[in-house]
Amino acid sequence: MRSPKLDLNLFVVLESIYEKRNLTRAAEALFITQPAVSNALARMRKAFDDPLFVSTSSGMVPTPFTENIIGRVREGLQLLEASATEGD
Repeated sequence: MRSPKLDLNLFVVLESIYEKRNLTRAAEALFITQPAVSNALARMRKAFDDPLFVSTSSGMVPTPFTENIIGRVREGLQLLEASATEGD
């Protein structure tokens, strides 16, 4: 799925939420505010028509859709980072 309105930075937020399982900790790791993470999650939920994460007493649990895409998201982020640092 490719949406011209989908900011690639949203995938950084998705990966951080996945890793931290908590919006506040994801925000801290990204050096942004918790409302910014919540806003990014809302934008992704709309773009993918999926909740992506479900809030539980033990943290944010990824949906099957998120579990299905997280490997490719991480791979894509690693490729972008490698491309950005290739000239170093």
